[in-house]
Amino acid sequence: MNKIIKEKSRDNVIKLHKALEQSLHDVDKEIIIRLDKSIPLINDIGKHLIKASGKRLRPLLTLAMAAQFNDYSKNPKILAAAVEFIHTATLLHDDVVDESYLRRGKKTANMIWGNEFSVLAGDFLFAQSFELMVETGSIKALSCLATASCKITQGEFQQMQISNKPDTSIEKYFEVIGKKTAELFAASCESGVIVASGNVKQQKAAYNYGYNLGLAFQIVDDLMDFNNNSNKMGKNLGDDFKLGKVTLPIILAWKKSNSSERKFWVKTIKELKQETSDFSQALTILNKYNIFDECKNKAQEFISIAQQALFKLPNTKFKEYLFGLADESIERSK
Repeated sequence: MNKIIKEKSRDNVIKLHKALEQSLHDVDKEIIIRLDKSIPLINDIGKHLIKASGKRLRPLLTLAMAAQFNDYSKNPKILAAAVEFIHTATLLHDDVVDESYLRRGKKTANMIWGNEFSVLAGDFLFAQSFELMVETGSIKALSCLATASCKITQGEFQQMQISNKPDTSIEKYFEVIGKKTAELFAASCESGVIVASGNVKQQKAAYNYGYNLGLAFQIVDDLMDFNNNSNKMGKNLGDDFKLGKVTLPIILAWKKSNSSERKFWVKTIKELKQETSDFSQALTILNKYNIFDECKNKAQEFISIAQQALFKLPNTKFKEYLFGLADESIERSK
């Protein structure tokens, strides 16, 4: 069955967008209505970032999971809008913490309006997301997304704690990205099944799909800092390296590096004493130990787990698209 589905997996994000076009349109309307109710500056900041939000993957997952149970009602759409607000709020806060200049090729909100307004706009979007969740009348969906929101913040704290520490363990790294990235993917999926009245096993399967997809997604993002596909993300090549962010490529390279190479990582990542040629040297070390392939293999492991979880969900075209979407997530690194 896996082979049959894989043979069909091409452009599945586009297929999902087309199949859920009306629902996504309704989510956009809901987002605009909520932002229009805010003060003009928050409205401007929110719309600026949401317009630059790319494929709307997380709300798309919420809608797709509900659609597997033939639920195209208002509740999944409200949750999808809430998911987008949560994600957008985290991006606003991330860009302030990272002092980022670009987000998907556009100036970040903090570069345009300043850190103070960006943080407050993020706070507003978080609060707005909870108002949306309450409107569904589903305490379980509210609990699911509220828990994810708490874990995202925990993950951000933990990411700051491992920053500039190339000797971070792989286990700690996965704990961080599990909270920072994967939990929102998981909650986006699970909440869609909850409001569509899927059973407990189906809710758990949706969670597992989203969580493992999120882990793979973050690994691929880490890889893209070291190749030319970074331009597709609207960021500069080597941004994470220059900030001393500790990602899977760095951790794996540290484990395999000799004493001389470890001194290089201490200088560039821990002490942030970087020279123009250091990024090129980092690439040389990563290639020497086949780090890129190792990262892709690890991402593929999580993708396979995510796809296996789907077999507990109804057999629909959306299941097929979600299976293919998981495959396509690793293609972003090629």
